[in-house]
Amino acid sequence: MRALALARLGPRLGDLVWDVGAGSGSVAVECARLGAAVVAVEKTADGAGRVRANAVAHGVDVTVVHGAAPGALAGLADDPDAVFVGGGGRELPAIVKACARRARRTVVVALAALDRVPDARRALTAAGLDCDGVLLQSSRLAPLPGDVTRLAATNPVFLLWGTRPEGAAPATACTEGVAQ
Repeated sequence: MRALALARLGPRLGDLVWDVGAGSGSVAVECARLGAAVVAVEKTADGAGRVRANAVAHGVDVTVVHGAAPGALAGLADDPDAVFVGGGGRELPAIVKACARRARRTVVVALAALDRVPDARRALTAAGLDCDGVLLQSSRLAPLPGDVTRLAATNPVFLLWGTRPEGAAPATACTEGVAQ
């Protein structure tokens, strides 16, 4: 999942990436390793501490914001080039909406709950992003009696991404509300 999320985010030197619902900070760390400036937003103190520890362990600079999205996003001054949303619970639609309004290039959302996919997709498309996605699922080899093996499914994850069309500006760009 992380490899595809990183491929869709496309972090590079000079980019600003937000990792919202950062958890352990694995996506934040990988984006920073690829040269992007990274802000990780995490609602739990333990999670924020894990993100900091992982950034130090990997020798990268990640700015950690301890706060709950979408409220914590309002305090971030610069609009991101790309956003990864890895958590959100009931607030997920509002979080995706806030991120999609500000993202210059792309928003990638990881979801475990099938019921949240339509709302996340609507939030991406409502912000003018072209939306696509996949269900990622894998299986492990598991032994059975009689010296045979079966495939044991692991938890599937939906990965949605919204990409801003070439030349389109985020909703928070300086042209918002200006007659053209």
